[in-house]
Amino acid sequence: MKNYEKNAFYKIFLGYFISVTIFILLLGFLYFQQHRNIILQKTAMDMHQYLLQQKDKNFKYQQDGYSLSISDVSKVKKQLPKKDGNIYYKAFSNRYIVNIDAKIVDYKIQSLKRFTIILQILLIALFSIISYILAKRSLKPMVDTISHLDRFIGDLIHDINTPIASIILNTKMLKKDITDSGKKKLKRIEDSANNITALYENLEILLNKKVVKKSDIYLDRIINELVETYKSIYPNIIFEIDIQNEKYTTSEIAISRILNNIISNSCKYSVYNNPSIKIVSKNGILIVEDNGKGIKYPNSVFERNYTECDSGHGIGMHIVYRLCSELGHKISIISKENHGTKVIIEF
Repeated sequence: MKNYEKNAFYKIFLGYFISVTIFILLLGFLYFQQHRNIILQKTAMDMHQYLLQQKDKNFKYQQDGYSLSISDVSKVKKQLPKKDGNIYYKAFSNRYIVNIDAKIVDYKIQSLKRFTIILQILLIALFSIISYILAKRSLKPMVDTISHLDRFIGDLIHDINTPIASIILNTKMLKKDITDSGKKKLKRIEDSANNITALYENLEILLNKKVVKKSDIYLDRIINELVETYKSIYPNIIFEIDIQNEKYTTSEIAISRILNNIISNSCKYSVYNNPSIKIVSKNGILIVEDNGKGIKYPNSVFERNYTECDSGHGIGMHIVYRLCSELGHKISIISKENHGTKVIIEF
């Protein structure tokens, strides 16, 4: 089950389950209170019967757990027996008070409480199964629709890859036979094709076409290859590399995509004089820092489709966050407009 399916399933399941659980607990409480009163009413009838027997036997009648007291103190007549220490008592007149051992009544009440709790647990367990089934059935139309869209988009981006590769290859060949003015136009075509390629790779990851598998790798080779590529595209940017020879447990494919997206953004938005990008890797922490235009709302960067410019798609940093989450890496961003951006990954 994919993450979005899990999130939707848990929301639907918990919605059903919590609502039903509250309803069952409320009904159980009302059921217990009602039947507790019935027990006390039955006890009051037994007390009254005991009093009648006492009067009939000239107050010489004996019954286990029951006693009779005659008091000059006026007591309020209670509809139900009232507990006082180890006894329940009920005043039938200003003189006669019938007492009953509390153990007799409390045993019945405790038995009722146990029965109510067991019944509630069984009902909650039953309705948790029903909630699970309903959540799965409710989710199925959405899952089927999304799966259909995933297959469609997957086929689409697969078909797009071939013409993109052809455009890039032929552009490189044409550069050899064309004037400087034409080369600039071809360069723009090539950059656009590279942007489409990056979007294609991001979509491929977004659709879970690539499996994230961890292994022990060194980052220096991956970072140096990416930096060399971006140096040729952005010759005016100064790159500062400080990488310790550390072994990281991560996915080479995933970390390459993560770093590519981060460095690409740093290059795109390093528009000021003397642009520079610093990449530091040590003690299990990777930092990519630039002195570019910065981010207005850094807390929103990882949201899908969020972008602060017209040229972006709002997918790249969402992919970065998603891959870091799947790999168990913590990622954070510190940024301020006109002061640059720092991306921190803790392995």
